Amino acid sequence: MNKDKLIVANWKMNFLYKDAFKFCKKILSKKKLIKNNFVICPPTTIILQLSSKFREINFGAQDCHYEKSGSYTGDISAFMLKNINCKYVIIGHSERRKYHYEDHIILKKKMETVLNTSLIPIYCIGEDVNTKKKGNTKDYLLKQLLNVLPKKNKKKIIIAYEPIWAIGSGITPTIDEIWEINLYIKKIITKINLSYKKTAILYGGSVNKDNSLFFLKNNNIDGLLIGGTSLNYNAFSSILSY
Repeated sequence: MNKDKLIVANWKMNFLYKDAFKFCKKILSKKKLIKNNFVICPPTTIILQLSSKFREINFGAQDCHYEKSGSYTGDISAFMLKNINCKYVIIGHSERRKYHYEDHIILKKKMETVLNTSLIPIYCIGEDVNTKKKGNTKDYLLKQLLNVLPKKNKKKIIIAYEPIWAIGSGITPTIDEIWEINLYIKKIITKINLSYKKTAILYGGSVNKDNSLFFLKNNNIDGLLIGGTSLNYNAFSSILSY
């Protein structure tokens, strides 16, 4: 496998266990063709079943609460995820920010909790279309990074740049635009904390079978966070094999 590239599948609110099982089984049947590291983030309800059956696959969760336990109906803690063999947690996805009103204060608490639980956070950042049109993308990302990333952390983190205007739109930034943003992110996070120097920066937003190869060929893109396309076995397996 190409250890320098990481492919993260965000299944969102899709798949029951039966279909997820078939998907994972087919992926492992082609493992000799896989050239990239990958993580699958299924719905929480099936993580334990999948992680128990497929120990060769790294699983992650799509979110967690910032408390270890307590009166938080419907939530799940990072500690609970660790107990069901999760290794990664997505934090700050734009859909969580939008539909669950997650702000920097909440996300900073989640980040600290995830790191303290020894899970690897996949922290999502990205600008909306109005911010992009005004030319304020870098300032917007700067705030998302400064307000959430711990300054004294020594543990591994992953950053996923997902421009909101690209998610599900079929439109993506150019390779040069992603390259420029990724270099900017690396510059900022290294200033926040020198231990972030080797942090992987993924790209996400309307990634598909056709454009993924162009992204993965670029040395300044460390991997991909994939939504809808990760539900299609043929497309996803092809991306893993690039």
